[in-house]
Amino acid sequence: MDHEDATTYFLETYDAYGSDIYRFCVLKVSSREVAEDITQEVFMRFWQAVREGTEFKNARALLYTIARNLVIDWYRKKKESSLDNLQEQGIDFGGEDFKKITEFAEHEEVLRVIKELDEPSREALMLRFVDGLSPRDIADMSGETPNAISVRINRAIKKVQQELHT
Repeated sequence: MDHEDATTYFLETYDAYGSDIYRFCVLKVSSREVAEDITQEVFMRFWQAVREGTEFKNARALLYTIARNLVIDWYRKKKESSLDNLQEQGIDFGGEDFKKITEFAEHEEVLRVIKELDEPSREALMLRFVDGLSPRDIADMSGETPNAISVRINRAIKKVQQELHT
């Protein structure tokens, strides 16, 4: 692919999926600024791959994979903040801050359980409930039947519920 074709492919991909990747990141990190940074990094990495001539079967799936990995990296870095540092920043562990911390902890617990699912189940859940794709859309991306995707999603939901209630 020459430079002009690569540029056109990149721009078309960005136009098609840029806002979806940004929304995915906002939902994951709950910060527009961080989501913008991550989205920018996703497309910088994608551009690098396009420039290197990498061929993609599914650019959308690649973009979501890059975004997920960057979000995970962001959470790992964020987790390195200790409680002492949080208190030094003026966060008290009562009132509204306590509510935010509790919600964050619950969110983290759900994410931990979801991360323990097998990759196809985790991917199906994320595409369905984070990205809002229908089982048919997910099936089209994965090459499976919509019924198989629906079954996978239902089993994954039951597994998450069981893990959270044990």
